[in-house]
Amino acid sequence: MYLTESEKQLLEFYESEKYLEEKLIQFNKGKKFGQIVFLAGGAGSGKGFAIKNFLGAENFKVRDVDEWKKSFMKIAKLKNKYPEIRDLDLKKPQDVFKMHQFIKDLGIKDKTLDNMLNQAKQDRLPNIMFDVTLKDLGDIKDVLPRLRDAGYDPKNIHVVWVLTNFYAAIKNNAGRDRVVPKDILLKTHQGARDSMADIIKGNVPRGVDGSVHVILNNREETVFWVDPKTGEELKKKPVKSFTSLQLKEPGKPVKKDEEIQKQVFDWIENNTPGDSLETVKKVA
Repeated sequence: MYLTESEKQLLEFYESEKYLEEKLIQFNKGKKFGQIVFLAGGAGSGKGFAIKNFLGAENFKVRDVDEWKKSFMKIAKLKNKYPEIRDLDLKKPQDVFKMHQFIKDLGIKDKTLDNMLNQAKQDRLPNIMFDVTLKDLGDIKDVLPRLRDAGYDPKNIHVVWVLTNFYAAIKNNAGRDRVVPKDILLKTHQGARDSMADIIKGNVPRGVDGSVHVILNNREETVFWVDPKTGEELKKKPVKSFTSLQLKEPGKPVKKDEEIQKQVFDWIENNTPGDSLETVKKVA
């Protein structure tokens, strides 16, 4: 059957949308309420890219500390408020620390979460995605009591690790508006590695019984759609394909399949840093 060019484009669009729907990581079949995702990954891992392209997160409220920092910086300059942060340069490590402490002292993380949960109805608990490093399991454990009290089902509390090659993360970090100091950068990746290795071995925090996924967020593992006329990558569209593993299904233990375990630990060995700050200094 002969297809016109416009019909071919329409067919390609339909097939791509169908494929994307199947490929995207969905939580409880894309349910719009009652889902919690802890999105782990060291600084510069590209979690923002993962949220937009891999997770179908349009139904989630994303809690990202970096976004709060940007907002308060804007308020400080536009409204002439918060003189202690108004002139900070987030390319400087000492200023990054000051900004971090400012947000921490305000207690924004706890206050906004409490407000969100207090206003939620039992049958309409919001989908929430926590953008964390998971440098230690306290990133999860500290929040679980409030989630439990609000009525979230442990089977709907999930963990996704955005695992990016450490050397690529160093370069990503250097190009950001807010540069994470080298020693902190290293600790976030080491911590995420150690926390996730614990989970992969089956030591999932009590109160988390949803799915566990690892996304290998390296450039060579991500396939973009290509313009058939120019051959150029269409980065404005969601990606065509990416690499991930599901290590746990809701309500079930972590998979002990030898092939899956070997694959994920190979990823860890090939993409995470050693235990010395010299690893960063050689590349940065």
